[in-house]
Amino acid sequence: MRPRPCRILALVASLAGAAPVHGQNAPPAAFDAVSIKPNRSGQQGGTSRAQPGRYLGVNVTLMRLVRLAYRPIEEFDGGPEWKDRDHFDVEAVAGAAVTAPQMAAMLQAMLADRFKLRVHTETRPLPVYELSLARADSRVGPGLARVAESCPPPGAPSAPPPAGGAPAGTPPPIRCGFTLQDGVLKGTGTLASIASELVVAGRRVVDRTGLAGVYSIDLKWTTDAAAGQPADAPPEIFTALREQLGLRLKAATAPTQVLVIDSAERPEAD
Repeated sequence: MRPRPCRILALVASLAGAAPVHGQNAPPAAFDAVSIKPNRSGQQGGTSRAQPGRYLGVNVTLMRLVRLAYRPIEEFDGGPEWKDRDHFDVEAVAGAAVTAPQMAAMLQAMLADRFKLRVHTETRPLPVYELSLARADSRVGPGLARVAESCPPPGAPSAPPPAGGAPAGTPPPIRCGFTLQDGVLKGTGTLASIASELVVAGRRVVDRTGLAGVYSIDLKWTTDAAAGQPADAPPEIFTALREQLGLRLKAATAPTQVLVIDSAERPEAD
């Protein structure tokens, strides 16, 4: 790993057209050191971890890095043909712990510097599914339970255990996050974050429930169409959401922010 000097003109040109990072007003700082190497293992999947003061990505693609750096944007267009195919090992270190918005801004600066990423944002009307309450009495289903007012901020230190241990019956500390695999969505978060984990029939899902606070979720559905089911029948997740969570999906169109990738280059390995 070697330090990378900040290329001021390139970064200014790129970030001027980039999607804003919410809560970040000052110009983004650069990582102190960045290492990027091609990953030719041929393995499927990878890991991506943003920690206070450090980012580590193993076998990640350009698009995975872009999605992380430009959250909460979830719609993307354009980019080179290798954006989802070529894989890289990335390690980036800052001189001190940083906030989540600062980390996102630093990742944007790294992409502009090392991948020569150039982007701009557009607002387009796109088809979505709206997630809303299915019951007139606003009750939720057994797979959804309110557990807290809010999620702890990213990188917040855990409270030390009390002397002698926690009293019996004390609930464990809230940790927000989700796992989504093979028709199972489990975890803890807001309804907006739960909705953002779902893509149904190619459409993103937006929260219209009006429910505040943090919820635990345990949702299971069949990912393969049942034998004899009509081709135009709604996927099984519609039924699972209604029966397990007390929620429903409704087709709609919504103005959506889209990040357009104008250009990018493969980085030099170091």
